[in-house]
Amino acid sequence: MKVLIYMIRWKGGVGRVIDGVREELESLGHEVKVISREDDLKLYSIIKSFFKIIKTIRKENYDILYTQDWSCALPLLTFKNHYCCFHGIEQSGMSKMLQRYVGLKIGNKLFVVGDKLNKVFNKSTIAYNGYNPEEFYDLKVKRNKCGWIDKGAEMVDKDYIKLYAKNHNLLPTIAKNISPKKMNEWYNSLNTFISYPSKDAGFNLCWLEAKASGVPNVLGNENGIGIDNLKYYKTFTWKNNVSNLLTKWKGEEK
Repeated sequence: MKVLIYMIRWKGGVGRVIDGVREELESLGHEVKVISREDDLKLYSIIKSFFKIIKTIRKENYDILYTQDWSCALPLLTFKNHYCCFHGIEQSGMSKMLQRYVGLKIGNKLFVVGDKLNKVFNKSTIAYNGYNPEEFYDLKVKRNKCGWIDKGAEMVDKDYIKLYAKNHNLLPTIAKNISPKKMNEWYNSLNTFISYPSKDAGFNLCWLEAKASGVPNVLGNENGIGIDNLKYYKTFTWKNNVSNLLTKWKGEEK
């Protein structure tokens, strides 16, 4: 089976999601091509990029078109083999209207990463994000730090982290521009990981990565997947995520 995944950019959580989904699909023997719209925009405008992706699709015989945002889904709404995944809830303005429109048009071919999105788009299928246990695991080392990821979509700031660390006799550490290959090592230095995402957050993959890396204290709120769901973190796998997509596709093919 041939799969095309069309996304906005590699940087950030969605890029890590695509890596996990692609690797799982390839392990099952499927051929996967990933295109980032961000790469196209180095040469094209958004409108020209829309035409380019349509032209690219028509040259190949893809079984599944899988977009990773409502804006990527817009130019592909007429394709019957098109599925889309929403990672966050748009809160206001034109973006909110367009996301609702795209979600309505895609209907039961829409996947969402959490319960809150599923309530907004009630025809969608939940496809929880996962983690790679070969990449994130407990190194059994001393943990004496309090950490936070500087990703610009948090409801706490550096001063809060520093104060928390001081009050709990921990060293503050902020992850910024760390190589993905070094993140497990960074998580393993933590006694406490703190992340309070905003209301428009998606899954919040960093909670899952921290938990899988053995961080004993993971603090957060109920936005995104919700901190209370971390007790089930071992059930969040890329295998389950991809299985939902393939099950839906096979059902449509019958």
